[in-house]
Amino acid sequence: MKKIVLLASAAIILFGLNSFGQDPDTSKIRIGNKKYTVIVDSDKEIKIITDTAQTIVLHEEQAEKEHKHAKRMDGTWGGFGIGVTNFINTDYKMTLPAGAEFMDLKVANSLEFNFNFAEKTLGIIKDYVGITTGLGLQYQNYRFANDFSLTKGDNGIVAKTTDMELYKNRLSIWHLNLPLMMEFQIPVTGENKRIKLAAGVIGGLRIGSRQVQKYMINDEKQKTKIRDDFYLRDFNYGFTARVGYGNVQLFANYYPQTLFENCMGPEIYPVTIGVHFGG
Repeated sequence: MKKIVLLASAAIILFGLNSFGQDPDTSKIRIGNKKYTVIVDSDKEIKIITDTAQTIVLHEEQAEKEHKHAKRMDGTWGGFGIGVTNFINTDYKMTLPAGAEFMDLKVANSLEFNFNFAEKTLGIIKDYVGITTGLGLQYQNYRFANDFSLTKGDNGIVAKTTDMELYKNRLSIWHLNLPLMMEFQIPVTGENKRIKLAAGVIGGLRIGSRQVQKYMINDEKQKTKIRDDFYLRDFNYGFTARVGYGNVQLFANYYPQTLFENCMGPEIYPVTIGVHFGG
């Protein structure tokens, strides 16, 4: 710890000399019961002499490198992510429960996009262990395999059969997300190349939802947009886990709450597996 303080002090002194154009100078620093003399010569070489005559010699580049080493921890939240999303039932199987057949998805076309634009990481053990939070926009695109329209009935969501032959039928949901994750980072080849492990929770506020249907009439493409809440939850939370190397991570999200409000839709739980770039 004392060495870090000394190196930071030396870097500050060197910066001050460069900024104000002063000649080489000598400064005395006291840390606890020990005294240190910092000498910066005309070649920007830094000598730190302890009260026991021990001498530490640094050059400008080394001082800056050591000073930058004390930078804040860079978490895995910020950046862009894309994944495949689906539903599981109460038995954690990807089989829809009875009465939920209308929610059958074209999984390959059901995608989730995450635009995480804000991140703050607090290092607990230097920049190797920390806690990360931030903000992000999440767009979930559920592509249905069947032709129907979602309708709010008195007792819950209803799938109303449509006579149109739809070539696209999807439910789109936007959330504003706030995470809280514990992060572990292990340097492999240099400080910037690390194995990164993270796990925690994500809270989401639904800021929009709509069903989009596309079909053909007289060989012309048509589109219908239905904006509604569809009994979807206004707030949700989920568990997230991430593992990666450098600026690329694999992630998995699981939401222990049903997609729809309690008793207003089938008991299905969203899950996503994908890849994240950034952090």
